[in-house]
Amino acid sequence: MVVMVGRKFMGNENILKAGRQSEQLIEDDLINNNGYIDPFVSFEALLKFYYYNVYHQRSIKLKASLLAQIQETTLDKFIPENEYTKEFLLAFTTDLEIYGNAFLEKAGTVNNFYLYNILGYEGRVNQQKEIYQINRLNQYKKLEGYHLKYYSPKSKYYGEPEYLTQLLSIKTTKQADDYNSSFFENGAKPGMVISFENAVPSEGQKQAAKEFFGSSFKGESNAHKSMLLWTGKTKEGESPAKINFERLDNIEDMSWKGLKEVGRDEIIASHGVPPRLVGVMSAGSLGNGTELIDQLHSFTQTTLNPKAEMIEDFFKRMGIKHKVKPLDVSNYKDDTSLVTALVDKNIISVQDAKEILGIK
Repeated sequence: MVVMVGRKFMGNENILKAGRQSEQLIEDDLINNNGYIDPFVSFEALLKFYYYNVYHQRSIKLKASLLAQIQETTLDKFIPENEYTKEFLLAFTTDLEIYGNAFLEKAGTVNNFYLYNILGYEGRVNQQKEIYQINRLNQYKKLEGYHLKYYSPKSKYYGEPEYLTQLLSIKTTKQADDYNSSFFENGAKPGMVISFENAVPSEGQKQAAKEFFGSSFKGESNAHKSMLLWTGKTKEGESPAKINFERLDNIEDMSWKGLKEVGRDEIIASHGVPPRLVGVMSAGSLGNGTELIDQLHSFTQTTLNPKAEMIEDFFKRMGIKHKVKPLDVSNYKDDTSLVTALVDKNIISVQDAKEILGIK
């Protein structure tokens, strides 16, 4: 029997395969000349944003650490002997949280293989969902491997991280930090202009002012240094000479503090993590010692568990049995015991625990 598909004739065994292949279109401008598809958001930029904001970074680390907890696994049989399973998983889940995508290289045969993490910003896929690695020199190589992504309505080929809507807030808080750093580097003084009234500065005074503001005025090590300017004596009957310092900008310092707090809260909310777990004490606490437990219970059910199921299914398709250890908050009577357990599991540091419990 012969059937016709479009203008081509195929046998039975081929038509079944062809009939299951998607014929959807992809925008041509997304396909790189090398054959792989460029992500709709720059992975390199997302890596930079990871270092822009402490609350953003801590939220990512927290989720990655919780998703890297192991209840049972056979993954250790599929990674090189010189690698640790927990470390391997932490790298994998961290990439997943930063980029919304994680890539693994498979090396070996169908049943006897090793897995290797591909740096998240180097991972790419083509239209057939095959894996590529591209380095900073724009060199690329096709690899056998696997790709896990969080769903994105923007792309069929790449996922997206949860915080994508807050990139502007992360950038703005970084700019606020840069502003304050520059503010102190320049002597913690707003932009000013020196004006002489009923007097003309000498060339020596001009040069002295230039040298002072250029070197002796800037930086914390030059705090409290002074500059002396004089006007000279005016003629009888003339208005006295004056030297005025006028402020050029009118930016209120407190506006930056308010800006950073709003940005901080929006960034944490985009990650869905309990604010206290990243060092933010919420106003109007419940006061019964279980505020964190209540927050973490909701966080576990709505955010962590669905992701854990995705990761488990991802490894299952490779023939690897893996179970993420859930965080059962019902075992703890108060926040103190819960925080102690998080430290014991290396999910948070001792310093983090002190901040969460309000210990100076």
